[in-house]
Amino acid sequence: MAMNTDLVKIERDEEMLKKRRLWYALAVGLLFISVVTRQPLAFLAALFTVVVAFVPELWYRRALRHLVVRQWVDHNHLFFGEVVTLSMRIENQKWLPLPWLAAENTITPPLAPVSKRALRLRKANEDTFANTWLLWSFQRVTRHYRFFCHARGFHVFGPIRLRSSDPFGWLECDMTLPVAENLLIYPLIAPLETLGFASVHPFGDYASDRRLIEDPLRFAGVRDYQLGDDPRRIHWKATARTHTLQSKLYEPSSLRRLLVLLDAWNYSEDLKEADVEIQELTISVAASIALWGLDNNYMVGLLSNSSLMTLQAERPASSLSDSLVEWDIKRLENATSIKISAPGISVPFASDYGQYERILSHLARLVPRFNTPIEHIMDTEDTMFPLGTTILLVSAKTSLNAATIERLLDLRARGAAVYLVLTGEPDVDLATDIYDLPLHSVGGKEKWHELISTVGEQKSETVGTSSTALQLD
Repeated sequence: MAMNTDLVKIERDEEMLKKRRLWYALAVGLLFISVVTRQPLAFLAALFTVVVAFVPELWYRRALRHLVVRQWVDHNHLFFGEVVTLSMRIENQKWLPLPWLAAENTITPPLAPVSKRALRLRKANEDTFANTWLLWSFQRVTRHYRFFCHARGFHVFGPIRLRSSDPFGWLECDMTLPVAENLLIYPLIAPLETLGFASVHPFGDYASDRRLIEDPLRFAGVRDYQLGDDPRRIHWKATARTHTLQSKLYEPSSLRRLLVLLDAWNYSEDLKEADVEIQELTISVAASIALWGLDNNYMVGLLSNSSLMTLQAERPASSLSDSLVEWDIKRLENATSIKISAPGISVPFASDYGQYERILSHLARLVPRFNTPIEHIMDTEDTMFPLGTTILLVSAKTSLNAATIERLLDLRARGAAVYLVLTGEPDVDLATDIYDLPLHSVGGKEKWHELISTVGEQKSETVGTSSTALQLD
């Protein structure tokens, strides 16, 4: 994204500039004395005073004018563990050179730079990396910065704060450009090799890819009539409309649905807030199970109680700003047209290749601190629980409650296969009775650190995938 600084309103401290008019008054006085007394030294003093008064003000007023600032990333979607390259280009489109120009770029949420030489200013939920530039007249400079993608989520580069000064270093001017570039980092994926389920195929009985038995109660569409079709399959209304015989299509009775039910929120009594590492492990487990299901020919759906971060197509005109303020959600929305959805997201069942991207993209955009109880989502999204669905609740141990267990037991009574996949430290006890629901524990922070440390460890491993397998005990 590029922006010309002339498009941004630049407000100056006119009160400070008024005080500097005393220099001009002093220069006029010295010039008058030099004319009356005919003293060359008085004239030189007057000339020097004019320079001292005029040069800093000239740079103060014009240094940040006629600059074109652009930044971009080499990829907008990357897997966990990859490296992203951010490029920044500043072009000085005027005769006035810039002996010193500082650019401070904000990254929200933070990303660690590959090079340790970058000046990094850390805050609660953002990073600001600063660098200085020397730009001559009509010069264009491009620099590249590399960052590790070790944090799932929707990351925004920007806004950019520019600061410049005159050659004497007396007056410093600054402005903030709402130049934003976004990056989506998918959650970490871990292989599921030893699952600990009784069945060889843990989420139900395996059915052949050639599904010969169809359920006549599940109408799926129509196709051209083929020789040998049962006359009862003929769709007479479609035949009348197309003037060619049409046969009905039904869903196979062996169709397997896997619903990943994700409770993304957790709370730590020790921290008195959300435990981010357990939270990210939970999301990673949900992503790993979903991709496992797609790889094994399941129709996979996703249901979560978290909010979703989305990027709007257009930037509102009011987003232009010239002041640097503390970054928060409102600032994020104003500067980059990013919106936080209402809690509760769902991805309908599908098994096509595009379902990989849909599930990973939704999980990458989750904002767990905006949430609603998972049982409320289960009550409102009853269409995600068709008969015969295999349901996996992925949750932190501290988030599981009696209301959720009650709804899962009700779903099992209606014919669903229900499993619990929980994250958290081994010494954390469950606050509710799970009755006889199958329970599988993943582990806690130690497991999460192990997964992170082995991402892309072997060249043969799939990008964004840890070489450490998830063991569901």
